[in-house]
Amino acid sequence: MKNIFMIVAAFFFATTIFTGCGNDDNNSKNGSDLSNPEATINTLIKACTEKDKDGLSRCFSKNSEGEFKSIVDKTISDKDLNEMKATFEKASILSSEVEGSKAMVSLQLKDRVEQIIMTQENENWVILDF
Repeated sequence: MKNIFMIVAAFFFATTIFTGCGNDDNNSKNGSDLSNPEATINTLIKACTEKDKDGLSRCFSKNSEGEFKSIVDKTISDKDLNEMKATFEKASILSSEVEGSKAMVSLQLKDRVEQIIMTQENENWVILDF
């Protein structure tokens, strides 16, 4: 009986090691954390600073239109990407308010305070507008 327990324990241990722990719902493998509004904003700041189109794209709602559509589609121009870097690279979160699946994050930018409107899509918090 003790041997069976050891075999089962070894199997579960090996399964955990080889398949990894936790889930990938919040894009953890690609360096994006969209698990809450503040995490998404921190991911946005990092992506802007690194001019990472993929990371930036993950921060926005897939239903984004207008100026944000090029970010989601990863067709943002180098000029716009440089402007986003200059705007967000030293940004800091001032406050965050969550009500259900909507959130408003106040962000201190270089020269102004910006209100970022967010929503929860599946398990991820994404930007709708600012």
